Amino acid sequence: MPYILPQGRTKWHNPSLRSEEEGEEDEIEPQEREEPDEHEPEVGPPLLTPISEDEGEEEGLPFWTAHTSTQLVAEHAISVIHSNVWPGAHAFAAQHAKVFENIYIGFGHKYQPVNIEPFLPPSPMLEFPSGPDVTEKEDPSPEEEAAYRAAQAEMADKLAEQEELEEDSDDDDE
Repeated sequence: MPYILPQGRTKWHNPSLRSEEEGEEDEIEPQEREEPDEHEPEVGPPLLTPISEDEGEEEGLPFWTAHTSTQLVAEHAISVIHSNVWPGAHAFAAQHAKVFENIYIGFGHKYQPVNIEPFLPPSPMLEFPSGPDVTEKEDPSPEEEAAYRAAQAEMADKLAEQEELEEDSDDDDE
């Protein structure tokens, strides 16, 4: 797997060299051109370098933590190493089987000693206030509904009688 250079590429690109297309578009006289700065080619570390050559420590932690799977049966023990910079990067080796393997199970983020705490979501809204206008009621039985309609009809009859009496009294006054 190639090393990613600080330039963000796996192969170094000299930014001072112009492509042929750019050279045709820019027809500036040689006297007006500025001399480009000299860029040193970026080179990554060679493959399979020892972990002891890793640079510095992250927040007081070493870059790697190593341990063996067991100390009871040393000839069948597996050596395991974990990255402290890239959580989720692990490697193991078994000397008796002459096998080694690497695995990465993570989110692609470097270790950060300060935890990032996301903002809390807003508190949930209060429930809609319950009251007689909003609360569901049980449907009336057919008998209750018939009694209600009879009461409404009786009220309408009484109102009609009162209106007739008022009209008759108004007619008599004239």
